[in-house]
Amino acid sequence: MGRFDDKVALVTGGGTGIGRAIATAIAAEGGQVVVTGRRVDRLREVSETNPDRIRYVQADVSQGADVKRAIAFTVEQFGALDVLVNNAAACTMRPLSNLTDEAISEMLDVNVKGTLMGIREALPQLTGRRGSVVNVTSVTARAATPAMSAYGGSKAAVEQLTRCLAVELGPAGVRVNVVSPGMTMTPMLEGNMDQQGIEQVASHTPLRRVGTPEDVAEAVLFLASDQAGWITGQVVQSSGGLSL
Repeated sequence: MGRFDDKVALVTGGGTGIGRAIATAIAAEGGQVVVTGRRVDRLREVSETNPDRIRYVQADVSQGADVKRAIAFTVEQFGALDVLVNNAAACTMRPLSNLTDEAISEMLDVNVKGTLMGIREALPQLTGRRGSVVNVTSVTARAATPAMSAYGGSKAAVEQLTRCLAVELGPAGVRVNVVSPGMTMTPMLEGNMDQQGIEQVASHTPLRRVGTPEDVAEAVLFLASDQAGWITGQVVQSSGGLSL
């Protein structure tokens, strides 16, 4: 038996990196999964790894209509929703003086607004099934990092809204937690940092390596599963000790 037998999950930002690893791992453990994202080709690739268990729908989590459509599609495809993983993220790594209005808005809209809207729209389903929400943040939510003010600030906001919602939604049986990755080898990382920078951060990480999407997925699966049924409002670091 798998940890997600008879469970339905929605994973945002599920076409690549951490989101893809989470979706495929949930499916491998018996779950049915819908992945969302902006790039249909990447979503289709994920679905093709396990077409009986993984479906996809194009959606931009910063747009309320897309969020509602993704929730409705999930219920239409699989009849329910038990787990919401808010993994979609936008990141522009620049000093504040070089950060455009558009980049600031995108990070706040995707990372914070998208998370809140996703949870709000999923609530009727999650409440009825004592569901679980896992929000994916970053060590930059707590570690002061140059050129990461908007991204780190948005992820800190997600950690605080997680605590607030854990208290608010707990009486309805809905758990809300966070997994906070450290340096993880994803397309987002490769688009914002060169190899020398990646190696430098790895050299300061206690476990002396960069994480993989699968490393983070394992932490997400634990919090999303019934194994963590007595855990809510917590931030679990999946960072190789980088946050210490």
